[in-house]
Amino acid sequence: MDLEAAATPNPTESPAPKAPVLRRRVVVLSLLSLATGVAVTCWFEQVRYERFSGFLQARSRTVVSVREARVAEILVAPGKIVMAGEPIVRLKDSVFEQDYEAKQRKVESLEIQLSQSQARLEVELEMRRREILDRIFDAKLKAAEVSRKQGHSFPGFGSTKKGGWEKSAQSVGRNRPAAGDRHSITPASAVVPAAATTDDAASQSPQTELDLCLQHIEELERINRELPEKISRMMGVDLARAHLEHAKAELAQLVTQKRELTLVADASGMVGVFHKDVGDHVAPYEPIVQLLDEEQPYLVMQIPSTRVSDFPPGTLVDLKFPGCAAGKGRVVEIPPQTSSLPVDGAVSETKIAVHVDPVGRLWPNLPFGSIVEVRRRR
Repeated sequence: MDLEAAATPNPTESPAPKAPVLRRRVVVLSLLSLATGVAVTCWFEQVRYERFSGFLQARSRTVVSVREARVAEILVAPGKIVMAGEPIVRLKDSVFEQDYEAKQRKVESLEIQLSQSQARLEVELEMRRREILDRIFDAKLKAAEVSRKQGHSFPGFGSTKKGGWEKSAQSVGRNRPAAGDRHSITPASAVVPAAATTDDAASQSPQTELDLCLQHIEELERINRELPEKISRMMGVDLARAHLEHAKAELAQLVTQKRELTLVADASGMVGVFHKDVGDHVAPYEPIVQLLDEEQPYLVMQIPSTRVSDFPPGTLVDLKFPGCAAGKGRVVEIPPQTSSLPVDGAVSETKIAVHVDPVGRLWPNLPFGSIVEVRRRR
């Protein structure tokens, strides 16, 4: 009885080894379902979209030198945001520096020469002016003496103007008897014609001498007025001043050219990678660095040249940026020439760089040159 009871299994007990097997089967089936779903999704994506590679770019301005020089100093680091007018690179031109220093020395030398010439001019002018003033004074004394001989006061003695002397001369002329008044003299005191002629000559001689004195004074005063200009030309002051002005004009041009040795940003932007390092030679208009406009990014998409008809301007494309960020773009430009040509009749397909602009929300802030996946519905 005991043996039969022991041999009879308990119907309420379940087989323990079957539970782990079932769990394993469930896990395996779940993984297979997930893998199948992922595979189907990927296959659907592959069938639904075609993919191309694009490179994130930005509109840029190239910083160049207008003259041949060497890079002396780089003032900003790549990636820095600069404002318009901010210095970026300083160049050095040894030949220009020598010319600039020589012109500075020449200007300084001409300034010294001009100062010396002006000093000599002042001394010479003072001596000549004193001499002329003495001659004017002597001429005035002589004119006054002639006036006294006629028995008239000379009110214009203190004046060197022509008006004073002429008024005195006119007063002397008015005091002489007119030709018609001779006939009004009493017949008893009538004078013979010869005596009258002698008296007229005697009265006209002092007047002629006075006129000569006045003319001499006017001539001396004219010389005195023109003396500074004549002495300046004689001493070479005008020529020295002209040479100095010409040298200053040339120096001003060199100063303008010297400003060209410091390259500045013509607009705000991000400093790109420098193509030149300190000490490198720079040819005229050779690119040194680019300023990237981070506010206007675009994409350069490489497509086969045989597919150019599938991407007319206005075509919308989906973008997948690094980090799984999504975006959209629109084809705006197709270049008229492929980026590379087949060599020796090779059958390899050439590429065309298609320009894609942003559409919709802003693109993520990524380093320029990053690879972006471009997707287009089939």
